[in-house]
Amino acid sequence: MRDIRAESAELQRELVERVHKFGPVFADGVAEGERERRLPEATIRAIDQAQLAMIWTAKHYGGLEANVVTMSEVAKALSQYCPSTSWVVNNINGSNLLAAKFPRQALDEVFGDNPGAKLASVFAAAGTAVRAEGGYRLTGTWPYGTGILHDDWAILVAREVDDAGEPVGGLSMLVPAADTAIEDTWHTVGMRATGSHTVVLRDVFVPEHRVISGEAQRSRDNATELGLPPLFRTAGIAAMAVVCASVVLGAGQAALARVVEKAPTRGIAPSKYSRQTDSQTFVSSLGRTALSLDAAEMHVRRAATALDDAAYGATSLPDGELLRIRGDVGRAVGLVTTALDELLWAHGAASFAESNPLQQYWRDANTAARHAMLNMHIGHELYGGSFFGLDPIVPSI
Repeated sequence: MRDIRAESAELQRELVERVHKFGPVFADGVAEGERERRLPEATIRAIDQAQLAMIWTAKHYGGLEANVVTMSEVAKALSQYCPSTSWVVNNINGSNLLAAKFPRQALDEVFGDNPGAKLASVFAAAGTAVRAEGGYRLTGTWPYGTGILHDDWAILVAREVDDAGEPVGGLSMLVPAADTAIEDTWHTVGMRATGSHTVVLRDVFVPEHRVISGEAQRSRDNATELGLPPLFRTAGIAAMAVVCASVVLGAGQAALARVVEKAPTRGIAPSKYSRQTDSQTFVSSLGRTALSLDAAEMHVRRAATALDDAAYGATSLPDGELLRIRGDVGRAVGLVTTALDELLWAHGAASFAESNPLQQYWRDANTAARHAMLNMHIGHELYGGSFFGLDPIVPSI
């Protein structure tokens, strides 16, 4: 009998090894990515060669169909070399997973001839859709289209309006990237290479088979469908939140490794310490910071494991568990951003040299941590409210 979990563990090891194999390519692309505000073509080729954009694509289409823990470990490993690359890979796979809710005809169109198809997704309802014969006419402007410069398709959310312009419901729509225009709006201090520009459509026709309701997109009704592989029984929105947090965690872990590596050869100005490791204050503080990162990792791992366990068991996670997962990811990124501040204090002013990767880990992680899905204050409120049966303050968990 197949041991699916053992197979998943083996795939996880293989994928993390691929990340490290191509790690020098990802690291070499950081400067260009920062300058051009997009991933370099060499980075995209490495992603394709390592099949990192296929982790959450169905085996039916030639994908790898890995679990949440695997995607989390890949994200952490990628962040060691380039957090922006990790964020883009995370967004592609999360979007590919969410695309599984669309009809088979649409999926055949996206993945049938291209198992490595890359998707973007923007879930702000920033467009309007008007019914037309055989589909809809879509118009809108969607900010923060992570990776859209490299993607093949995009999932965009719109409000359906009637002939009088009144909203009648929400729609999730699958659109070829070739049908979109890109407005250059991504000017940030962190995650610069993600190229998260604004997606623009003007009266673009979207056929019926590439449109589903917002309710269908957010639904977790597939959680107990035994005919589906475990990946496609997974709560997709929660899974995306976990992997987003993994990107931030990986940057924190990489920063810790850098500080530890350099400590024996760095002094502490203006003290007499010629080596940071001679300072009990430094060593004690580093231990505390490392434990904070360990705690963040435990939160992320607990959340990823809960999602995978439910998917393997074809059980639906109760809302209380999903709310805890949002609390987990919020707490994790809060711990990481605090740890990064402590690590830059520990390393000293040299942390902010452009040649020092510490400043980039700090900028990228702090930028990513402010993503709406990772908002730690909302995560805490969601989890706290679960103890009293309060209605969730977000539309989908």
